[in-house]
Order: sequence, then structure tokens, then C-alpha cells
Amino acid sequence: QQDLFRVLKAYTLYRPEEGYCQAQAPIAAVLLMHMPAELDGEILFALLRRSSPIAFRHLEKHKIDPILYMTEWFMCAFSRTLPWASVLRVWDMFLCDGVKIIFRVGLVLLKCTLGTREKLKTCQGLYETMELLRAIDPRYMQEGFLVREVRAENWNRMEISLSGSYERILLPSGGRQEN
Repeated sequence: QQDLFRVLKAYTLYRPEEGYCQAQAPIAAVLLMHMPAELDGEILFALLRRSSPIAFRHLEKHKIDPILYMTEWFMCAFSRTLPWASVLRVWDMFLCDGVKIIFRVGLVLLKCTLGTREKLKTCQGLYETMELLRAIDPRYMQEGFLVREVRAENWNRMEISLSGSYERILLPSGGRQEN
């Protein structure tokens, strides 16, 4: 219950113009049942280091904490970021495969948006980087593209050891390869 309060309060502070809405609580509660609030930023950043070192170094260099961009993504399960058809597909995959899909979609968006030196030429600081993350190129948010990237990426190479039920967050069925 306290985790739910902290997540909702953090989101309200992050987006004061939107504030709190009762509809946020059930969505945040479902997500919290699948991932502890304190680990999600650490997990995403650790996975980004492996999947896109260029994006990771850029975010680290400018001290852009994951909470600045992932709160809206994770708390709203991408419903405020992606087109509706993509949101529904992400939710389908999330309900079938679990929380790893939320992380994978976040990694795909970060990698596609910040994953090359060419793309980073326009982001010389925190403000420019955050603006780019708030205005992701529409081609990276399309349903077909996201599904292809989430399914095609070799996620099994990026296992991360964590305590409890998150020992292998990206691997299905406790670490077995996907067919």
C-alpha cells in the first residue's frame, strides 16, 4: 500500500498539471504486483547498459535518471506514449508474457531514439534529451515495428540477476529459451 502511495505521489509530482486521478491507482497496483517500485529504474538502466551502450552512456553522462522518462511509460503501461493500436498490442503481450514486455518496449524506444551517435547530435543536454524522449519518432511507436523489435531482439543475452522473483526478468519460464 505504501509503494502504491509513493508511486502515485511521484507521478503527481512529475506531472503536476495532470495531478492525481482515481483511475491511476488500479493500473499502478497491477504493475506493482508484478514489479517492486524501487527496482524498475535500476533494472531498466542495467538492461539499457547491455542493449544500447551508446544510449546508456548518454543518459549517464547527462545524469538523466530513469524516473524522469520511465514513470509515464511504466505507470501508464505506455497508454500516454503510444498510439492506441500499439498500446493494445503491448497490453496483450504484457498480459500473456508478463512484466518483461514493459521493459522490452522501454528498451526498444530508448535504443531507437538514443541508440546512435547521429541521433545524439541534437541532444547536447538534459533538456534536449528529455524533449526527444517526449516526442519519439512515430515510426518507432507503430504496432508492427514494436512487436517485431520486442520479439526479434536477442533478449536472452541480457539476463540480469536480481533477488526474489526477478532473477531472470527477461527470460520466460525461469530462464528457458523462448521457442
